[in-house]
Amino acid sequence: MQNNDFLNTSTDSMDKSLQQFLLVARLKSISAAAKVSKLSQPTISSNIKRLEKELGVTLFERRAEGMLLTEYGHILFKHSDAMQHEHHQMMTRITERKQRRAGKIRLGTGDAWWTLFVKQALREHRRCLPSSSIHVEFGNHLSLMDSLINEQIELFIGHEIGGLSSKCNVTFIPLFKTSDAIFVSPHHPLLSQTATEAMLHDYPLIAVTYDSEKYAHLLDSPEPKLNERKKQRLDERTTYELDSLLASIDMVLESNAIMPYPSHLTDYLCSFGLKTLDTEQVYPRGVVGIYLHKRETSKPHLALISHIQELAAKL
Repeated sequence: MQNNDFLNTSTDSMDKSLQQFLLVARLKSISAAAKVSKLSQPTISSNIKRLEKELGVTLFERRAEGMLLTEYGHILFKHSDAMQHEHHQMMTRITERKQRRAGKIRLGTGDAWWTLFVKQALREHRRCLPSSSIHVEFGNHLSLMDSLINEQIELFIGHEIGGLSSKCNVTFIPLFKTSDAIFVSPHHPLLSQTATEAMLHDYPLIAVTYDSEKYAHLLDSPEPKLNERKKQRLDERTTYELDSLLASIDMVLESNAIMPYPSHLTDYLCSFGLKTLDTEQVYPRGVVGIYLHKRETSKPHLALISHIQELAAKL
């Protein structure tokens, strides 16, 4: 059989042979591969020999340390390993799409919006569709955007992203505007006075679910994020970056750090003992809304969006 003929063999046959080849290459042992795959050693040996015959090359060398790849084996391993990964990704995407069609809800949210209305919206969804599966991912707007464009979630609730790349191909549904309050411990020195911007800069800053540089590829323009960093002097002061609201609350209570956070959460955060500072200026944060794909949205997700819009309108 010629090499091109080998590439055109049936997917099932090729896939099984390559899976066994990959297993032997990783374990460096036919007997170990046989044990893991629950096949006989002769079966795996025969399939490896068939691969070698079809390709016209030797894939393994038997040595004291086990079955080692030849130069041809390394080439086949590199490409077949990538094929296996792509196959797994493909099957995962197909399964997720089938679940989506079956009514599974997959959404992302920040901690703040979960507390304010997402939790209640999902409660309504479960009441209407009690058999529906639900996947909820927590994070900040850039990490959730990454999950959205990679189809790990169908929608997420977060702040509008300035400088977002047009390649993301998403729709933003605005819900409401927010501004930040400054939260501190009940023993913070600034509680007894009106805090100026200069006073705030003397204290460490807590960045809740901060923007990670690994998501910079989602932005066409870094300017909005850079301007925000400059405004808060993040590169000039002590900063505590935490990827959890509850951990951030603990840090506030145990230090003199200040934590800017949406004022909509004032009652919730004060229930943990936090206090808000009296400040000279208001800190507008932007618009909170729903990001989703531009493609067709499933009926269960549309119903959930409607619940979210109704609840957000009451804030």
